[in-house]
Amino acid sequence: MISKNLFGLDDWTAYLGEKTLPVRTSSLVRLKHTLANDDSTLASLGHQVLKDPVLALHVTRLAQSRHEAKGSVVTSVDHAIASLGFGAIETLIRELDTMKVHPHSVSERSFFRAVAASHHASVQVADWVSLKQLPYAEEARLAALFYGLVHWMLWLYAPLHKHRFQVGVMEEHASPVEMERQVFGCTTQELGRALADRWKLNELTVKALDHDTSPSLSKIKQLHMRALNDPRLEEEDLRELNHLVQQHYFPVKLANWMALNVSRSWTSDRSLRTFDIIGDYLDQPLSATMARLHRNCALSAREFHVPGVMMPAAELLLLPGGGQLPHRLTDKELNLYASRFPEPVEPQAEEPQVEEEQPQPPELLNPHIYKQVLDRFRHGYELYTKQAHILQGLIQGLNRGLGMERVALCLINSRTSTLRAAKAIGVDPSEPLSQLEIDLTQPSIFSRLCEKPSLLHINESNRAQIHKTLSPELQGLVEQNDCLMMSIYCGKQPLALIYADRQGSNSALEAFHLEHFRILCSAATRALKTLSAQKPS
Repeated sequence: MISKNLFGLDDWTAYLGEKTLPVRTSSLVRLKHTLANDDSTLASLGHQVLKDPVLALHVTRLAQSRHEAKGSVVTSVDHAIASLGFGAIETLIRELDTMKVHPHSVSERSFFRAVAASHHASVQVADWVSLKQLPYAEEARLAALFYGLVHWMLWLYAPLHKHRFQVGVMEEHASPVEMERQVFGCTTQELGRALADRWKLNELTVKALDHDTSPSLSKIKQLHMRALNDPRLEEEDLRELNHLVQQHYFPVKLANWMALNVSRSWTSDRSLRTFDIIGDYLDQPLSATMARLHRNCALSAREFHVPGVMMPAAELLLLPGGGQLPHRLTDKELNLYASRFPEPVEPQAEEPQVEEEQPQPPELLNPHIYKQVLDRFRHGYELYTKQAHILQGLIQGLNRGLGMERVALCLINSRTSTLRAAKAIGVDPSEPLSQLEIDLTQPSIFSRLCEKPSLLHINESNRAQIHKTLSPELQGLVEQNDCLMMSIYCGKQPLALIYADRQGSNSALEAFHLEHFRILCSAATRALKTLSAQKPS
């Protein structure tokens, strides 16, 4: 039995980083025949190498080891082969280990199925990027080919861990990410990124595997809404989504999501949503998109075919739910692998600590959105070309970032000395706040706020006093709710007044909300001043 207990990113990177993948015997035989043919060219070698992702990995790593000394990188399989030449490739294939398929081994069939999924993703993404006439089709093909290599490694060198993961997800219905952390001590994407770094794979592979480039579940939902032309998406959401889909790593991720989803089912809800997103990315109707996806899938199945392993193209012909590969290792495999491979570490149950229940400190509803808006105010944003853009960003930051349930923007008309509600989120059209119109020539808290940059926090301590100063139609505004109001200036000119509260939260506004409200509004004021200074006089 292997004594080493592997848990955590460092352990797995050290363990798998020293391993080498065997190549199918048939792949090496075909490559040797090509090398022995006097009419063979480097281009014909590239075609053979691309048919086997494992062989492509070995060729790419060898070429990259030579490029590294010159400070350059390998961007495609053809680039790698051209760098090596016939002699180096002949030497390489003599040194590679080989393997034959054992059709009754679940772990080996799963290994080849994972490799097939990677090949499928690479064929899809190369076609998509070429269709869009973008200049990085072969680089994207290479990145998609190696995106899932961690699963190849784990099925071959940690089958007991993969078995435990499969049982947890498919039988115990655990979250895949949580199950990965429980079994491996890290996510497989983190491990794939670490291996790509260690093996000096191309930059696009590393970037695609970086968790920081992975969209959240809510962002993926928005991508699907965008594909369906859902009118609920706001302009800022659409700008962010447009920026995401233009990144070079996006089609690499998308192709691997699709390859993973269809390897489980072509008809699942997740697969169908992915097809919609792909159609939107390609700017094609769904019927044309599906025809293209099916054609590419069949092409991949022809190029990488393993006897005894069901390819995604073959599964297209089956009824839903048919042809699923067993997710459990056989008893024979479990007994055999116990002495050859590390076993999963059973997580130790921690004794619960009894603590006094403390009130939860306030926190941002969405720290990412709040920070994003604040950074755009502080450092500039190319899409903020009008005052209205900055004010819209402020509303979004307060509502979706800070978590203020009702936000209203009231614009100041200096010519008529009036304050009028212009835009509101979370406010019923029948409420006084949405119809607010104030004469600033009359003394009131609103006129005082607009005289100079000011912030007002209405809470239990001052609500009764302020309530008395308001007209009857506005008294309902502060009758029960804590609220925040701040005047927004552009230079020395009053521009707007922003109102925010948390109606419905049944909790008072605290110093936390006051401070973050003030910070964001002040940053918006400075951004408006900067924008005004940039405009030609």
